[in-house]
Amino acid sequence: MKKYLRLLSLITVVTAGIFVTSCSKDKDDHQPVPAALFTMVNGYSGAKAVLYYADRNILQDPNFPLLYKSQSKVHLYPGSRKITVTAGEGNLIDSTIVVKDSTIYSSFLYGSKLKPVQAITTDRVNKEIKKTESGLRFFNFSEGSDQVTLHIGDQAAPAAWTDRAKETQQSVTANEGFIAQKSGTFTVVAKNKAGKTLATREQIKLAENHYYSFILVGDPAQDSQSVYLGLVEQHAN
Repeated sequence: MKKYLRLLSLITVVTAGIFVTSCSKDKDDHQPVPAALFTMVNGYSGAKAVLYYADRNILQDPNFPLLYKSQSKVHLYPGSRKITVTAGEGNLIDSTIVVKDSTIYSSFLYGSKLKPVQAITTDRVNKEIKKTESGLRFFNFSEGSDQVTLHIGDQAAPAAWTDRAKETQQSVTANEGFIAQKSGTFTVVAKNKAGKTLATREQIKLAENHYYSFILVGDPAQDSQSVYLGLVEQHAN
């Protein structure tokens, strides 16, 4: 499992995991309880902050909810888990996933107040990525920004990052794999079909043999300044 660095773009919220160890009668024999890593990324602009639950067990400190444009990580026990996201007094959305031991998942929250969306990925290492490269993926979670293409420096945009419509669970699953790109420091730009720049990030450092998700969030129809290109550093195994 990759050791992650501090996010370059999103606010890191430190969340205590529920990973525990069991003790046998021999105090020196500690066996880890099976668990999976679960990353929660809040790209939902309809509320200032949200709370995640797994089977009604809260995954954040209620005094420190998961802010918009932030992320948090916890461990989950294997089995069928109902993942519910709330804002204020009401539920936004819930999804049920089958959690497997030693597997890494990410939940991306996005959408509008009328239709919140949660998409969940399984984060696996791409063995074709060289030690001098980074593993990258791109998701378009913005409202009203169809046919978006992501450009990293002067590198050609992979077909998977070209003319991306707003994501669904199906499109996220189809594109959850990480694509090899040159490591280094770049200007990253998201453009629409007409070539108009929607969001730009400068001096983005992509470390060698690390994994990242670029996510476009916000609603240009409401506020052109709200469109934001986030970078999430990911675990993968």
